[in-house]
Amino acid sequence: MSRSRRASWFVIAALVIVSLGRATFGDGPPRTTGEKVEAIASTLKCPICRSQSVADSDVAASRAIRLEITKLVEEGESASVIRAKIAATYGDQVQLIPPASGFAGLVWILPVVAVVVALVVLSAAFARWRRAPDVVATDEDRARVEQALRDR
Repeated sequence: MSRSRRASWFVIAALVIVSLGRATFGDGPPRTTGEKVEAIASTLKCPICRSQSVADSDVAASRAIRLEITKLVEEGESASVIRAKIAATYGDQVQLIPPASGFAGLVWILPVVAVVVALVVLSAAFARWRRAPDVVATDEDRARVEQALRDR
């Protein structure tokens, strides 16, 4: 592979990694109490609503959970502790983010494994397509072609 091709693949890989990193980590952690409450509330499901987070819902239960989150944030509790306390009160079904360990951790690992396997398969296929064919014309093949051209 030529040097320019390697460099272009390196640039593409770097852009993909940087893009994924920016998308994953965003603008950093929330800074104000309101941002922290919003961030935590968006990871909890409204216990009454169907497919809405506590941050998006305006029913009484979601407002009560947001007030509880605000109180706990102001007391200095971490986001994981707050989510655990809310889950203890309302049940684990309010968690919108699956745990990163155990069997549920596969939710985080399998997509990454699938992307890596797909990239390996694609790169192997592209490398095979790029290779020159291993077929070499023999003198006998050339003689047949010349004979066929003369017989036309």
